[in-house]
Amino acid sequence: MNSPVFISNFAPYIKKYITFKCSIGYSEGSYQRRMRQFDRFCAERFPDAHVISEEIAMEWACMKNGESENNQGQRISALKGLLDYLNASGIKSFTIPEGWSHRQKPFMPYLYSDSELICFFQGADSISPCPLSGPREIIAPVVFRMHFCCGLRPQETIALHRNDVNLKDGVLYIADSKGHKDRLVPMSGDLHRLCQQYDGLMSRIFPGREYFFQRSPENVPITAEWQGDLFRACAKNAGMDFEGCRWPRVYDFRHNFATHVIRKWMTEGKNVLAMLPYLSAYMGHSSLSATAYYVHLVPEHFTGTGLASWGCMPEVPNYEE
Repeated sequence: MNSPVFISNFAPYIKKYITFKCSIGYSEGSYQRRMRQFDRFCAERFPDAHVISEEIAMEWACMKNGESENNQGQRISALKGLLDYLNASGIKSFTIPEGWSHRQKPFMPYLYSDSELICFFQGADSISPCPLSGPREIIAPVVFRMHFCCGLRPQETIALHRNDVNLKDGVLYIADSKGHKDRLVPMSGDLHRLCQQYDGLMSRIFPGREYFFQRSPENVPITAEWQGDLFRACAKNAGMDFEGCRWPRVYDFRHNFATHVIRKWMTEGKNVLAMLPYLSAYMGHSSLSATAYYVHLVPEHFTGTGLASWGCMPEVPNYEE
């Protein structure tokens, strides 16, 4: 994935900080978004500044309209990491004192009901073309099914090169993901066939494309921001309204994948604890405890048969029609 362009006076420091975090095992994508936001903020609000001062830090830390405390805390934490790195490197900067950032509230992923999932994918399948968004009507039915049916992290889907998708065997190669780990992710038969149809169509639109999901002839992948905008457009197209509560995220499809797999095992009478290592390897978790987290979510959310009655793969569109 191409690295973002930083434009503020602090660009060299930000690049070195990201390089440092990657060198000790962190994913580049984990820091790019927040650092890009801070870089744009500095370029717009403090274009002549050469030191990250208390004034800059305080204005950055102010809560934005409609922002949650968790999101504000994440922004402050991202800046604190940069400042700690700069000070440790001998570059004088403001030091964020303890207590600036609120302790994050326990996160609860959004778990869709059966009807919500069906509704969302209907919205994705019928999304209208938009000249400014590339072939979004072709990408939407595939990219979100890949999230839900394979439990991928959003950045893993975005980073897929065309050669990473084995359309002969139906296997995804996830390269250098969280913790710098590679893994192979088999697709379901329906998703495999859908990806074959999608690839044939996209190859006619963008011959020789490099990324499996790209929205222009330029060989750059779709961005997290564009994917998030497309997700909201599909939900709104489906008539889904989350006003007044937290909107689901693209990442929540990964949580839904895990809970549905566990629910399926439960309905089949399998030993869930014995099966968890397989799910852990499939999802690329660094520890079994990260996978076991999903077990306690299942009884709280599911009633009845859940998706076992219609399978984990939402009905797919036929691009050949």
